[in-house]
Amino acid sequence: MSLGRVVGVLLCALPLLCAAGQSGKAAYPSRPIRIVVPQTAGGAVDLVARMLADRLETALGCAVFVEDRPGANGIIGTEAVKDAAPDGYTLLAASSSTHAMAPHTMTQIPYDALGDFVPIVNVAYTTKVVMVNPTLPVRTLAEFIAYARARPGVLNYGSTGRGSSTDLDVELFAADTQLKLVHVPYRGAPQANNALINNEVQLVLGSLTAALGALQSGKVRALAVVSDGRAPLLPDVPTMAEAGMPGFAIQTWIGLVAPAGTPSRIVDKLNRTVNGVLREAAVRQWMDHLGLGVIGGSATQFARRMGDDYLLWGDVVRRLGMQPK
Repeated sequence: MSLGRVVGVLLCALPLLCAAGQSGKAAYPSRPIRIVVPQTAGGAVDLVARMLADRLETALGCAVFVEDRPGANGIIGTEAVKDAAPDGYTLLAASSSTHAMAPHTMTQIPYDALGDFVPIVNVAYTTKVVMVNPTLPVRTLAEFIAYARARPGVLNYGSTGRGSSTDLDVELFAADTQLKLVHVPYRGAPQANNALINNEVQLVLGSLTAALGALQSGKVRALAVVSDGRAPLLPDVPTMAEAGMPGFAIQTWIGLVAPAGTPSRIVDKLNRTVNGVLREAAVRQWMDHLGLGVIGGSATQFARRMGDDYLLWGDVVRRLGMQPK
């Protein structure tokens, strides 16, 4: 453990000692906090969680650790947080995948996405990019659609698992363009992007954050960004509307939640603290450099967004005729 983290652990004990004679409630935090990431290291969710952990250590004067617990499309890590004590010391880096998509595409999911968690704050949204292997003889989205339509069932697309955003996004894209693509799931975004680089799959519709290095090095080719305007990091890449698909819009988020029953005073403190972090110029610059958009706001606003997206993606899954697996 580094000296900084040792100091953080010691500082965690100070509020409890100071509050002992003032209140019957222990001050929060009084010991290290754990943020569970239910996806693999190196993806957008993991990067955001690690940024938050570093900033929260300073803001709270307490050690904050990130624990990657990937597997089963985010279910393993998400279930672990659901079963944790609702005391504010185990938090989840949640996403659209874990709380709005997977519940509709997987059977016997061991948590209630809305009932088993209390929202804290919505942190960031990701910019999605349609990417292909550069050996494909296509340079525009229209050319890819024509190429794939002439080869039904031949081209593969990579995802981070059944029911993930990288799966549903492509299924929605394929339905809108009458394409037949073959799904190849991977453990996480880095693995799916490596498969695209190695031509194991020919298409990935994934986050700009996770694929930035491959895009900038030319190892994969971007055909369009799924956003209202062009991405500053990819100024020459058209939006979906500019590429001929004005109705195709997807926005996925990364937020912080806690087990249901976590005291409101703890939720409120974390919400205020994270919002303070998101107002920092250095944090906004860091997000800009990774293709992330700052959200922030109240826990109530986040709860509303979670509920709306849960219904939205349920409708999408039913419209696509996808059977839970």
